[in-house]
Amino acid sequence: MSTRESSQLTSPAHPWLKDFLLTWLCRFGIFLAHHVTRPLLPLYLITFGASSTVIGAVMAVFTVTAIVMRVPVGLYIDRLGRKPFLLYGIPLFCAGNLGYGWAPSILLILPCRVLHGLGWSGCTTAVSTLAADIVPAARRGDLLGYTGLASTLASALGPVLGFALFHRFGFPGAFLGAGALLIISFISAIPLAEPQLKKSPAAHSARFLDTIMVRDALNPAIGVAFLSFGHGGILTFLAIQALKIGLANPGIWFGVYAVAILVSRPIAGPLSDKISRQAAIVPGLILNIVGILMLAFAATPTALITAAIVAGFGTGAAQPALMTLAVDQSSSERRGQSLAQFQFFYDLGIGIGSLTLGALLDLVHQSFQIMYLATAGVALIGLWINWRGK
Repeated sequence: MSTRESSQLTSPAHPWLKDFLLTWLCRFGIFLAHHVTRPLLPLYLITFGASSTVIGAVMAVFTVTAIVMRVPVGLYIDRLGRKPFLLYGIPLFCAGNLGYGWAPSILLILPCRVLHGLGWSGCTTAVSTLAADIVPAARRGDLLGYTGLASTLASALGPVLGFALFHRFGFPGAFLGAGALLIISFISAIPLAEPQLKKSPAAHSARFLDTIMVRDALNPAIGVAFLSFGHGGILTFLAIQALKIGLANPGIWFGVYAVAILVSRPIAGPLSDKISRQAAIVPGLILNIVGILMLAFAATPTALITAAIVAGFGTGAAQPALMTLAVDQSSSERRGQSLAQFQFFYDLGIGIGSLTLGALLDLVHQSFQIMYLATAGVALIGLWINWRGK
């Protein structure tokens, strides 16, 4: 980097830019490691003889752990600061990833899922909150959309990289690679500046429910749970469906899905800032439902990839706008708690989706069509709730 470029990062006109780029890189490393591991785990569990119900349950252990931890993380991240949760969360996340490859049974994979969930709840809440702290309010929708690009790029590269590592080194090598990637995040988190936060004098006198919940930001959090319900099914079972249809490398599907999210961000971000958050949320939710219905009737790799484009574009429009709406509807001193609440409901949707759709698959004799039709029905309810609550 030249002297001129370096000075631009710390210039008075953009005092936030250097830390914003560091949070972007940190987020990228966290999500890259996650998406290397995520599509491989269901296939790994099959080698132990796991049914769809067991796969869904094991995947949900991670989510349940993250959900339980979102509450204390949300309570203390605004009091203790963001960085402690980031710097302690990443090593826990790494330990879980490393443990998968050496676990000799499904039973011993479970504590690794717990470690993964513990680390994930802390570091993802912290890095999202830091980004929201840093960006100027007038550009919040646009810049938080670009923050989301880190996770989008990671979700595109992660599955492709994960399957490449698996084909070359097997499951243990892929999980080891995911753990190594978290070094990127840890190194980029060290120089981040801890924001100076205002203390809320009313926080100690609030009722318990108001202490653990940010009521003003509840609607977008509920909205993202209905969106992520479908993600739970897709992330858990898409690789199995893709292999059955004839897509030899399921990582391609995840890559196309992520690129579609990437393409949607420059369109949805300005719409969200200049018109309204709902201008990005409602069309995004509709496209997501259409994409899920396309998955239900996909019988060829081409149809599967086309569904990835539609569903990805919808997710890329709706999810960042819902998160930005949650930030808009919370005060700066409760921003961390608001984002923890948002992540809580996102994780809740993922967990319920993984668990219930896995059980449904076993019940309907592995009919992916029925699973996705049920998923589309849940997403439609989420669209209706969002429409009524806007």
